Amino acid sequence: MSYIEVNDVSYNYKVFKKQSGLKGGLLDLFNRKYVDKEVLSDVSFHIEKGEKVGLLGPNGAGKSTLIKLMTGIIAPQDGEIKVNNMTPDTDNYVFLNEIVVVMGQKNQLNPNLSAMDSFNLIRDIYKVKNDVYQKRLHKYLTMFDLNKVKDYPVRKLSLGEKTKLEIIASLIHNPQLLILDEPTLGMDIVSQNALYDFINQVNEELNVTILIISHQMRDIENIADRILILLNHAITFDGKTTDLLNNVKAEAPTIYLSGKNAVPLTDWTEANVSTENNNATISNYSKDSTITLKISELASLNIEDSSLEESVYQIFKKDKL
Repeated sequence: MSYIEVNDVSYNYKVFKKQSGLKGGLLDLFNRKYVDKEVLSDVSFHIEKGEKVGLLGPNGAGKSTLIKLMTGIIAPQDGEIKVNNMTPDTDNYVFLNEIVVVMGQKNQLNPNLSAMDSFNLIRDIYKVKNDVYQKRLHKYLTMFDLNKVKDYPVRKLSLGEKTKLEIIASLIHNPQLLILDEPTLGMDIVSQNALYDFINQVNEELNVTILIISHQMRDIENIADRILILLNHAITFDGKTTDLLNNVKAEAPTIYLSGKNAVPLTDWTEANVSTENNNATISNYSKDSTITLKISELASLNIEDSSLEESVYQIFKKDKL
């Protein structure tokens, strides 16, 4: 049995259908009409203990609804969800100790208190033994180099420091499932890289299962080993990052050439070549293409492969056509 099992889960919202005009507004007061809006349809996937999985999908795809189902905030109308063989339930404290959700746009630390005050409160809420708490907290603060700011009011700290402290707060009770929703929102590249290193280290050392939802492709590339794409109310892709790239990449990488005094190409067949000044761009070629270079004239050669962001964009684009 997998650590997380989502089997044939479906969920619909009832949406109020408002009639237009003054007359329609008056009629709605006495006879409201509702329609079902399909959000998820027969969604199925399994996640093993310790996996790092990225969940992608355009706005409105149902990602937030899926997270609510996995955390027990709402229950599926059809299908079944199990986390460590437990049905998600906000009244089940054993289950709640198993998971944690960190949202980049929402805070659990009190901005007017120091991070340590909030950490101590979380320790008491989850009944973590003090010796275990002190050891765990010291390790996390040291990993993130945050000992020097732990006693400052949270509102005085930078966004990067706040986000790191939020994740530390989420790990105090030693959860086994860490769900990250846009964790690097507004962070600079240096802070992002530090966060990636920390999350990957937590996963490696503690075997914590990671599920990350983000529109920042750097987050997915640097954390997730596996990707789920939610489109048309269902999982349309489930595989490794490299599998995703191979699945959507129809064209060969673009090649950019620069010559010292002239275009460094002498001949080509079955390839699309454009030139400007001393530069050339080669695209739409295949294994049968022939490209002849004048090496003595070649100043630089660069190959631009498809990025994960471009690959995901192509999938979303096809969905809207």
